[in-house]
Amino acid sequence: MRRALSLLLSAALAGCGAVPVPEARDDAFAAAVAAQRAGRGLEAMAAAYAYLREGSVDDPRYDRAQRLLALAAEELGLSYAASLWFLDIARERRAPALLPGAISGLQRIMAAGPHDADTLLTGYLAVADVPGLPGDLQAFVDYQQGLHAVRQGLDDWATARFAALPPQSEWAARAAYVQAVQRVAARELGAAAEQLEALLARAASLPPDLALSVRRSLARLAVHAGRFPEAIEHFRILQTEAPGDPELLLEMAWAHFRAGDTRRTLGLLLALDAPIYSDLIAPDRFLLEALALRRLCQFAPARAAAVRLDEAHGAALRDLSAGVSPLDSPPLVAAAARRPEVKPLSDFARQLRQEAAWVDGHAARMGAPLADHLKALYAEAQRETDRRLKARLLDSMDGLAEQLLAAEEGVGLVLHELGVALLRGRRRPVGG
Repeated sequence: MRRALSLLLSAALAGCGAVPVPEARDDAFAAAVAAQRAGRGLEAMAAAYAYLREGSVDDPRYDRAQRLLALAAEELGLSYAASLWFLDIARERRAPALLPGAISGLQRIMAAGPHDADTLLTGYLAVADVPGLPGDLQAFVDYQQGLHAVRQGLDDWATARFAALPPQSEWAARAAYVQAVQRVAARELGAAAEQLEALLARAASLPPDLALSVRRSLARLAVHAGRFPEAIEHFRILQTEAPGDPELLLEMAWAHFRAGDTRRTLGLLLALDAPIYSDLIAPDRFLLEALALRRLCQFAPARAAAVRLDEAHGAALRDLSAGVSPLDSPPLVAAAARRPEVKPLSDFARQLRQEAAWVDGHAARMGAPLADHLKALYAEAQRETDRRLKARLLDSMDGLAEQLLAAEEGVGLVLHELGVALLRGRRRPVGG
């Protein structure tokens, strides 16, 4: 949100003449420093880039100029360009004194929203040898390296990185949550629940997103164990803390259904029809609706659930049935782009388009050299991101197809049972 606001506010400057840049290199550097301190980001970027164009990496002020570029770009909302300049400072270490500031810049960009995780995390932070950073920055790097090791199945390495974290730090708490999730995957549910409960006991000191994840995991474990009142209480608290989360409402609806509260189930499903939840890709919500109505022997409304499934996902289902190549099906691509395993990269692709549009709109003001550089940088980033997104969408299609077809089949079976019950005199279906 902050980045989008920066892009919108600075758009008011578009259309003016090019910002002045001193011809002498030393004057350009001084102008960049002054503009950065005064909050004139566009001037700072143009002057710093003018200084860099005429120099080389052997210049002792090269990285300081890059830092000015990165800070100005970050302030203007050009987070991708800023991340690359911070990354170059950190990776090359030509000026060791600037390393903590560069790592801190990467941390801010990663925390703020969509970013190039493959380049920043997998390509650098997860594998770089960067000891000796100030306390919290070192913990941030150690955590990222431990998390990456977990994802690679390198549990011993992950344990060593996590053990280095300060016990009361945010990063130690995040590591404890990762280890609890590992225990869930290993079916050590009791140990996982104990670790999650210990984290929840200190919820007031946890980052809000982590506290939500901890409580949500406990709710899911309670559902799995059949402790539905406990799960529903967790979900109720979560609903007050994350009111705009449609997946939470759906999980609550399933918990109420399994607890036997059919009317509450239907009420939560009705809430999902609000426009703010239109991005939710969850065809099983229509199956749940049909199951709930089946329990109430409501034939006509149950048929409506099938109609609603077709309205929401019929085009994708028809493309699946027709054997259309997944990437050639706009409804399948649109649905897959919102799946959890694809959405971060999809969001980053959208962020790149917004930033590239900002560059186009301000090209005249920043001058041809910087504008041409940024346009080339964003064009290459968009090509590479589109390539990665295409591959990730394709990987996600099997799961999406299975989810869509299972919902269609489930709704069809419910309608069949209700139809049979109607022919037999509206007796309650078996299991109703």
